[in-house]
Amino acid sequence: MTEPDGLPAAALQPVVVNWKCNLTYSIVVWVSNGTARVHFEETVQLLQAGQALWIPRFIAHKVEHDAHSLALSIMVRTTSNHRLGDGWRLINVPPAQSQWMFHLMLLTLSPVHQGQASAQRVLDTLAHFAVASPSSTRPVPLAMPRHSAARKVVAHLLAHPHGTLHLADYARKFAVSERTLRRAFLAETGLNFRQWRQQARLGALDRVLPHSASQPPALTTRWMNLANQDLVLWAVRGRASICQLAHGEGTGRERTQQLQGGQFMLVSAGQSLRLQIEQGSLLIPLSLPAGSLPSGQQHRMPCQLPVEFFQAMLHRAVSHITLLRPVHFDPLDTVKLLQLVPNYPGLPWPNSAEMRSLAGTLAADTRGKLPASAAAAQHGLSLRQLQRRWSAETGMSLRAWRQASRFQHAEALLNAGFPVPMVALQLGFSDAGNFSRAYAKTRGRRPKPADYTLPTDIF
Repeated sequence: MTEPDGLPAAALQPVVVNWKCNLTYSIVVWVSNGTARVHFEETVQLLQAGQALWIPRFIAHKVEHDAHSLALSIMVRTTSNHRLGDGWRLINVPPAQSQWMFHLMLLTLSPVHQGQASAQRVLDTLAHFAVASPSSTRPVPLAMPRHSAARKVVAHLLAHPHGTLHLADYARKFAVSERTLRRAFLAETGLNFRQWRQQARLGALDRVLPHSASQPPALTTRWMNLANQDLVLWAVRGRASICQLAHGEGTGRERTQQLQGGQFMLVSAGQSLRLQIEQGSLLIPLSLPAGSLPSGQQHRMPCQLPVEFFQAMLHRAVSHITLLRPVHFDPLDTVKLLQLVPNYPGLPWPNSAEMRSLAGTLAADTRGKLPASAAAAQHGLSLRQLQRRWSAETGMSLRAWRQASRFQHAEALLNAGFPVPMVALQLGFSDAGNFSRAYAKTRGRRPKPADYTLPTDIF
């Protein structure tokens, strides 16, 4: 994929992480797409998309991948109670669980997500991935054997799904011949011993991820003080609520905005922040030095990220967090990318609670059918009062703000692949031609549905 027009192509660079030997933590290198190479002192391990490599402490290694591959790291403060071993180990992550790898990266490395899960929880999840089938096949209902010794074997397997005992070990343990156990499993369950144990392990994966085998759980963070950093919050998928407070304000004056998949919002230094992330969502925070974002209006609505920006943005987002990033990575390149997005840095959000409530009503009116005078009357204002207060609190005219909000919604629909006539109807246009001309006037280009969908298959 090429870079969006106007941005130097240098943002996608090959990644080489020179030799290191972790002394206080273990690391997992996971390849989302493309390939990566991990060098050890005497060998090189090639990782394909979907594969991960467990690298414990004290093992020297070097990581590299090309510009169009995407690899991320998960850092684990290793405890003694885990099953991943003391040597490097290849892990085939089932495709249905790929989103968890991004989630584990955030839990172990993101300043926003850190502390939300114990190291043991992360280790347990990785250990289940390590024994799961590399296919996306879900576990089948398991038949129980009737043979008494075989039932004892099954009871042990269910209690210890990641045990290493072989069939011969069970035969000795329960004083029965290996041949008898083999026959009992095949004749009475339809699976041989190895197949039955593998299906039991897949079932155990669902137990360790109780919310869903494919979706990370809902998450509510603590209040965080952004005293010395700016923050870009990007909802890769799903939804989240962003609660903000200016320093010194009480919680009764918090401002809450919704962030939908495909949107990003800017939070300048000097704010306190709490995130409520829905189940199955991925919200990636990108930390920047204080002063990197536009000054002035502190509270802005989210921007819609055009679909053609997705891959470039994903590479930057991972580079902001992961231990694997280009040597000359500049986090301010992210700001250069976002400056090309229509409506950047986001529509200004009114300051007063009354105007914020009214803004929510107007933003929901995507067809533009609610007269401004009626919206003003609902809040006990005249149209003139509303226009004057709106301009004072947002720096925009009410008409321009409403139009920008509606066409941002149109872009979200186009990104999702909806045809132009359908989007025109959603915005209250009876004629698609009139919608196209109005869209081109605000966006500088004619509307068209995305010619490919967001590449969420990487999750």
